[in-house]
Amino acid sequence: MDWSKAKTILIVAFIITNIFVLYVIMDEKPADEPTVSKEFIANVEQLLKDKGINIDTDIPTDIPHLNSVIVEFETADAQQLNKDYFNNKGIIEYKQNIKEIKKENESILVINDRLIMYENKREEEVYKDLDEDKAIEISKQFINNGNFDTSDMKLTFIKEENGVFFIEYSKIYDDILVERTFTNLQVDKRGVKRFERQWLNTKELGKVDIYISTAPKALLTLLDMQEGYDKNITDISLCYYFDPERHEYLQEPGKAKQGKAIPAWRIQFNDGYKIFIDEYLRRIN
Repeated sequence: MDWSKAKTILIVAFIITNIFVLYVIMDEKPADEPTVSKEFIANVEQLLKDKGINIDTDIPTDIPHLNSVIVEFETADAQQLNKDYFNNKGIIEYKQNIKEIKKENESILVINDRLIMYENKREEEVYKDLDEDKAIEISKQFINNGNFDTSDMKLTFIKEENGVFFIEYSKIYDDILVERTFTNLQVDKRGVKRFERQWLNTKELGKVDIYISTAPKALLTLLDMQEGYDKNITDISLCYYFDPERHEYLQEPGKAKQGKAIPAWRIQFNDGYKIFIDEYLRRIN
């Protein structure tokens, strides 16, 4: 199957979906959604397979909708980080929008008061027998040392490569993932090798339901994204999606403090790469 056939399927699906939406709004009666039919899903799976994209998870077949939610960046305090991680023995240097904390072979960068980047350059091995469970335990202890709230964190990805465990935690709000925000760690026999965190706090839930494309229809978007070719999809889930670049045009670049997170499909691949699809279909009060 080629891209021209995919476009034809997408156009037909779009027309049928709009008719379906109009029917539901006007008659307020349930109707079958054509883009979640077995035939449509089978076509989508084959088209993706032709691009080397295999689906190793269930494709959601519900009619997706969420409210929007106002989010704001968590503020990173260099003084507090120095206290929590270096017992106030680090030296803080200020360079415009960057604060750097140095202590021997460790350092922490704080960028725009919201992005935290820790690096450990020590060579001494502390953990001789390191496995996945131990790496997760080390990562959680490191996060706790920074007194970060872990009640809204969920482990969403881990892999081992050349003795290094790559661990990713995502934010959840009412059991729904919130993107793009992250707490990522690299753990090896020295302990935490690298730590990066840029977190969002939720402030206010919107009052309007936002409906977006069904998952099978949204997946067709991947046909034109080469970054997803020859990979396996391991998770397809509805999330709140905040793109700071959409809000920073109102302020100085990199200075946006808050904005609106909207519903989107979160597509995660076996290598940890994620794609977000947030095309609107309709809004219902």
